[in-house]
Amino acid sequence: MVRRNSMSPEEIQCYSHQICNKIIESPRYKKAKKIFVFVSTGTEINTIPLILHGLALGKIIAVPKVFPKEKKMIFSRIKNLGELKKGHFGILEPSIQWMREENSDIQTLFIIPGLVFDLQKYRIGYGGGYYDTYLETKRHSAMTIGVAYDFQVIPKLPREPHDVALDWIITEKRWI
Repeated sequence: MVRRNSMSPEEIQCYSHQICNKIIESPRYKKAKKIFVFVSTGTEINTIPLILHGLALGKIIAVPKVFPKEKKMIFSRIKNLGELKKGHFGILEPSIQWMREENSDIQTLFIIPGLVFDLQKYRIGYGGGYYDTYLETKRHSAMTIGVAYDFQVIPKLPREPHDVALDWIITEKRWI
């Protein structure tokens, strides 16, 4: 996290652009009818261009909405960025008035954040377990891609039984 937080805005923009372009050019993205993607914050990979691109193509874009008291996360369809407001943890999410829960299927592509990833495609998130819980119960054969800066990928992470491996990890340098 220290290294990520020390990145310049120019580095974040450059690496985010490279990662988003790799996703957009991939057959996985082109075939997907639904994109379930986190709304970036701070020094995370900037996903806003990916969201806007998907909306422009007419793809169904759904972003996380967190309910901390219930320890639950859903993905809610958005039609534009104006439907988002700061929610729990200071992250943009659909406001209650615009909430439209969307279910994943085989034509869904998940774009997933994390603090650190390993070469076996496991991740450590921000500690809430929201993504692992959601993917374990609602993934339905959808493709999952973790996005990270290359320095966030290490050889191996410790695992717990509830951890869920992703299908792919993409960095500014490589697909894993």
